Amino acid sequence: MSRNVNRYLAAIQIALLGAALPVHADSERVTGFSSEDTVTIRSAIARMDEQSDIIHFEGGFEIRANDFYLLSEQASLYGKLDDPETIMVSGSPAIIRVNSSDKGEVSTINGQAMQIVYQRNSNSIRMEGDASLSRGGNTMSGGEIEYDIKKDLLRAGGDSGVHITVEPQQ
Repeated sequence: MSRNVNRYLAAIQIALLGAALPVHADSERVTGFSSEDTVTIRSAIARMDEQSDIIHFEGGFEIRANDFYLLSEQASLYGKLDDPETIMVSGSPAIIRVNSSDKGEVSTINGQAMQIVYQRNSNSIRMEGDASLSRGGNTMSGGEIEYDIKKDLLRAGGDSGVHITVEPQQ
């Protein structure tokens, strides 16, 4: 890739209309990345991978939509830029915020870890390295946390072998 293209990718703020991360109408869990949202990506440096549909970002990476936010030092987007399948970020720590809705009640989930992976197809978040996830007054911490947004289920563990599953109150 030419340096001019690299500079161009790094210098612009990319506003994507209609990013296709799905809303799960059956459970109403996650409300971010709907087809009406504008998705904004910012970073100091952006470069395309040799493989198609992979873009790497460095320096103040931020992706923001109406109900979804990721902030990190480095990131990789897998899939089309306007339709990413996987977003992998790392930082010290990387931060994620997701609004979710259940029976019309909206809550914000805040997480942080050294590495965060968001998988669109499974609608899940995996956090590793000093991970913590909170909603309301409740916080879970561990070496790693997995959060299934659709089912609203958490699993946490770490070097101490602790494994916790938290189910929502009905």
